[in-house]
Amino acid sequence: MRLRLLVVGAGGMLGSDVVAEAERRGHDIVALASRTALDITDLTAVCACLRLHRPDAVINCAAWTNVDGAQSEPEAAWRLNALGAAHLAAACSETRSWLIQVSTDFVFDGEKGSAYHEFDAPNPQSVYGASKEAGERLVRQTLPDRHLIARTSFLYGPHGKNLVDTIVRAALTRPSLTFVEDQIISPTHTADLATVLLNLATEPLPGTYHVASAGQCSLLEFAKFIVGEAGLATPVLGTTFAQYVATAKPAAPRPRVSPLERKMLTLRGMDTMPDWKDAIRSYLKRR
Repeated sequence: MRLRLLVVGAGGMLGSDVVAEAERRGHDIVALASRTALDITDLTAVCACLRLHRPDAVINCAAWTNVDGAQSEPEAAWRLNALGAAHLAAACSETRSWLIQVSTDFVFDGEKGSAYHEFDAPNPQSVYGASKEAGERLVRQTLPDRHLIARTSFLYGPHGKNLVDTIVRAALTRPSLTFVEDQIISPTHTADLATVLLNLATEPLPGTYHVASAGQCSLLEFAKFIVGEAGLATPVLGTTFAQYVATAKPAAPRPRVSPLERKMLTLRGMDTMPDWKDAIRSYLKRR
């Protein structure tokens, strides 16, 4: 089935892969690459854009993702992550379009001690997490029958700065690396996420979905695996989350244990996400 898709934030790391996957499938795409193309904090502009293009679905890849920056500029983060999402939902309600809203594991506090599924209660601890969780709630309230919220985690891809590339570069130039051994994540390749987002757009069912690579790892395991797969022998040392916070003093709190369980995708028989190690191998081969 060919869809008319409007991709917001199409020039970013995730948006670029969403557009590429949509093109591969032969969909009709309106790719809005930057805020200049569409400022989602402007309700009038958003409504005019959707009236013009009348998409079957909008995929919102635009977000304030600077976690520490959100702490110092909370109004800007809330305006983009919460109000912007609400504007898209209101416009989609008028044009009878579906909205796929991309969200984050930062809506959780990381204190559960195991993977979070879609029915766990959010408890964000940072401005970034709170603004994204507010965006989720506004989308559900404004567009109850035509929303898909896709939470993901620790994205990496070829179209933007990401931790996989940073680790490889650092391993080439530094005598050793140090990563946290008790922060647990679900690293996710943007190409795999894009594939599932397009699957959900084709077979939409309202709700919240976790879309992250299968399995979980510590940041230390993540870094060691990348260094090994890159054919490098740089030592990767461990530190604790508490030591990292005390030393680095990040402006925003991070969830320490926040891997995502894909319960909804599994229930629907739509879980195509690969194991995190296989995803990294695939990504490194394409570099």
